[in-house]
Amino acid sequence: MKMKTPYIDNFKMCDDVYKLRRKVIEILYEAKKRKCRLPRVIVRIGTPAKGHENTLGVGGRRHIWITKAAIDKGYNYLLHVTLHELGHAIFNLDHNKDCKLMAPTIGKPCEVEEAWDIFSRYAYLDYCKDLKQTIAKRKARLSASA
Repeated sequence: MKMKTPYIDNFKMCDDVYKLRRKVIEILYEAKKRKCRLPRVIVRIGTPAKGHENTLGVGGRRHIWITKAAIDKGYNYLLHVTLHELGHAIFNLDHNKDCKLMAPTIGKPCEVEEAWDIFSRYAYLDYCKDLKQTIAKRKARLSASA
């Protein structure tokens, strides 16, 4: 199945694109090392589509698209954009102008530890939500069988 977004044109996979994609995947591995529970995430690399030239990334439904421009801007930008798009893709977060990581635009990217701190808090809140849902389901099953 081809994964597309109207905002980013996917690159065809080749050695150079694989290397770019690997930089994004390394951030996913780092999130897991930092004890953030992540599902499998599909990563695509591309270039902004016509009319969306300022787009650095897109995320949703466990898929993220990151532009080569975001990667070329350096690690802080790449980390910021990747964690921002994971916020959309995994936690279903909307843009939040009051949150440096989830703001709709990037003036200056978060510092590395600041970005991880914000993302870790979102991951923890998501974990708590999942835990509450699991407990509620088990209580309902117990009530139904009693």
